[in-house]
Amino acid sequence: MTSAASQPERGRGAVVSVVPLVPAWRVDRRFDYALPPKLQEMVKVGSLVRVPFGNRRIRAVVASLRPAPRDDLEEVVALVAGAPVAPGPLIELFEWLAQRYVAPLGRAFGRAVPPRVRMKVASPEALDIGSAEGRSRLADYTGGADLVRALQKEPSTWSVRTLGGEDHGALIVEMVEAALRDGGQALVAVPEVRWGSATLEGLSARWPQTARVDSAQADNERALAWLRIGAGAPLGAGGRSVVLAPAERLRLIVIDDEHHPSYKEDRSPRYDARRVALERARIQGASCVFVSPTPSVEAGAAAHGGVYRAVIPDRADERSSRPIVETVAPPTDRVFSHALHERIRDTLAEGERVALLVPARGYARALWCATCRRSVRCPACESGLFYDRIEETVRCSHCGFGAPAPDTCPHCGAREFRYVGAGTERLSEQLRKSFPGARVGRMDPDVIGDIDQHPGDVDIYVTTWIGTKPELRPSVRLVGVLDADSLLRRPDFRAAENTYQALAAMAAWAGPAGQGGRLVIQTAEPGHYAVQAVIRADYGFWLQRELEERWELGYPPFVELIKATGYGPRRQGLVERAAGVARATGARVLGPVEVVSVVGEGELEEGLEILIKADEAEPVARELRGILASAPAGSRLRVDVDPR
Repeated sequence: MTSAASQPERGRGAVVSVVPLVPAWRVDRRFDYALPPKLQEMVKVGSLVRVPFGNRRIRAVVASLRPAPRDDLEEVVALVAGAPVAPGPLIELFEWLAQRYVAPLGRAFGRAVPPRVRMKVASPEALDIGSAEGRSRLADYTGGADLVRALQKEPSTWSVRTLGGEDHGALIVEMVEAALRDGGQALVAVPEVRWGSATLEGLSARWPQTARVDSAQADNERALAWLRIGAGAPLGAGGRSVVLAPAERLRLIVIDDEHHPSYKEDRSPRYDARRVALERARIQGASCVFVSPTPSVEAGAAAHGGVYRAVIPDRADERSSRPIVETVAPPTDRVFSHALHERIRDTLAEGERVALLVPARGYARALWCATCRRSVRCPACESGLFYDRIEETVRCSHCGFGAPAPDTCPHCGAREFRYVGAGTERLSEQLRKSFPGARVGRMDPDVIGDIDQHPGDVDIYVTTWIGTKPELRPSVRLVGVLDADSLLRRPDFRAAENTYQALAAMAAWAGPAGQGGRLVIQTAEPGHYAVQAVIRADYGFWLQRELEERWELGYPPFVELIKATGYGPRRQGLVERAAGVARATGARVLGPVEVVSVVGEGELEEGLEILIKADEAEPVARELRGILASAPAGSRLRVDVDPR
């Protein structure tokens, strides 16, 4: 590959190999064009250009450039953007992205191009790096001082396990200052930012020139920030896509709240930003730091095994930061137990606030037939459907399926239903009756878009998971989790992991016991290791037992997963071919099983799915590319590597 530093001599002629930004398998390769003399000093590896392609002129990314006069090639028409959108090392990254996540090159390279490119970009401003003599929060962690020293000297990979409620923004500022003290660039990724991000706000407050590429910004602002990173801006920050930003002098990538599921992209290429960050750090010789109070199993296992270097909180600090944790049996005849009712009463009497976490929004969590006693299930994923009394609809909180509420039971045809389990709407009504002097606020997807409905000065905060984001939730002294079992019993190998992470976040919300913090968990399984780990404030206790379960069942981090789903009339043949090439690489194949996917509002599509367990996903992914490229008309194979 020819780098930007080895431009061909002017007048000798040159050839560029480009990747057309056409997301189609039939053009899944590079194409050669002659570079006219007038563009030779401007076009570099990674430049966005316009080229003739059939009877059209399309945009393409320059993947390589070499001196080689050719009169038989069509010429590049124009340079579209000044700074390269995929400079030097990123060519290798995007080609790897297309290979691992089974996508056409044009679709993968399309992720390098912002919504707008014809924008004037100012010269980048240097970061104001503070004195190394200042107060260091990282120094209070075991291994924190080692991290700071390593960021200044050598590329390395780290897992930083923070205390619950720790200001991640302050920690990441220290990392950026250490890594960029001698120049270079840093990228910081944060999870879902639709409702705000304390980390991003902290970085922007410290460095107003931070190039933010998160979805909270308008398209033109996000595009300008993207181009600023390409022009050399020292710090870029945003959602998962920031790991693909055009930082050529990269020194550091930080993945904040590494355990969060939003780092997995749901559109092709369906990349996992954590895995991309590791590969990019390897290619560019940068450090990669994963930050989380509850690291994922993969990150925890890598730190435990010495693959990542670890930063952990002091054990005494962990214990002092935890709340009082109580487990109570879930009641059979009401929403919350007598013990939790007493805790709510006592907390309100002290003038403090209460938060109650409810598994589902709407009026009822489930719709049951009074005759056959079977619940109305989601036709796509078999999860229970919650009932919205105002809209008279049923919806699935797992996959998003929605439909009008049925008039008759789909199993026996009876017309009488029972509303089982209170959703946020029904529970709010009951709380107003039980505690008439208390102000009850509700936060769920039905009201979050209406700013007038956001609970502000409330006494009891009723919410689903969406309202537990630190940027939305109020300060409380009592947190009640009404149904931890709904998390533990989900048919997902990550159920225990998700339960532990969720309950640990609720413990951090309640605050330290020394300040009156209390967490009450309603569960029929108080002895489960995910619950016990929260009570003990012991991440290692949970990780050890979870790894034992994963090893026995053969799940990550001991294998890599690929889901392959066939759709259309020829789906069985596609899935059989996928299973055959997977087995030929030595992978284990489970299935196929019939699945139903939601493709629109109330629209479903039948499919056939296999789960592939491989020691390494990439050899299998390379073989699957050929199947996708040759799928018969009217049928398709969807491949999801690293599914979450």
